[in-house]
Amino acid sequence: MNLLLEKQIKTLKQINSEIKKAGYRITPIIIGKFALTVYTQGMYPSNMIQLLFPDIPLFEKILKNLGFEKMGDFFVKGDIVVEISKNFELIPEGIFNQIEADGELINVISLEDLLIDMMKQCIEGDETVCDLIKMLIKSYYSTLDFHSIFRKTKDKRSVKKFKEFQKSLYN
Repeated sequence: MNLLLEKQIKTLKQINSEIKKAGYRITPIIIGKFALTVYTQGMYPSNMIQLLFPDIPLFEKILKNLGFEKMGDFFVKGDIVVEISKNFELIPEGIFNQIEADGELINVISLEDLLIDMMKQCIEGDETVCDLIKMLIKSYYSTLDFHSIFRKTKDKRSVKKFKEFQKSLYN
């Protein structure tokens, strides 16, 4: 594990600990590029931790108490950057995985939901993201729930692209 990822995991554990001390039984959910970092075990590092948590005022207070400084939409402490996502549409139907990191369970957006989110950039022409999606589909093919992906994907272009990637990899 690289040094930045180790620091990010340590920060995440501190945040989770403070949230539990505040009486919450749920902890933030990793989303966005940092979720990609987690699923690829650091192969695609992200300089920012993107987290989803329903109580934003508490979350901001915890980050400030941990020494983070608010800069626009971000909280910064040294080389660690945290973004509190307001992407709450992920909560009602989103599925989250618990992954053990450094002896503690952390919540990460499901790989299916991450792929759906990434596909938005792919269909807009970002070939790098398209290649990452193909790599993730190939790596996790046997565990991916394609039915869920097709059901949740709102954009028909995305469904078509997922089917194209699925077919090109395993036909």
